Amino acid sequence: MSDAEFFGARLEKNITRMVEDTAIEERVDKTKALKELIVLGRKQFMLKKHLELYRTGKCSIDKAAKAVGITVAEMMEETSKAGIRSSESAEDYRKSLELLRKA
Repeated sequence: MSDAEFFGARLEKNITRMVEDTAIEERVDKTKALKELIVLGRKQFMLKKHLELYRTGKCSIDKAAKAVGITVAEMMEETSKAGIRSSESAEDYRKSLELLRKA
């Protein structure tokens, strides 16, 4: 048995058109297209949110990466793309993790 749950929502015509277009482009049904768009949108939302939290010093790079569901290296790349500069390199971060593991 599926753990799927019905979720009714009213959507504007431009949004339903996006779902329909995606379904046609990806050759899937509208339900699958909507699910994929929601998951992708949520990931982008979380990335944007945690980039800002990191930028303002309210979140560490590893916690941001975990919340977004990506690796620390990928999060560091995203911060770079967003123009967020860090004094810590990926190698510095790895060394810090290694020291913590030994402690």
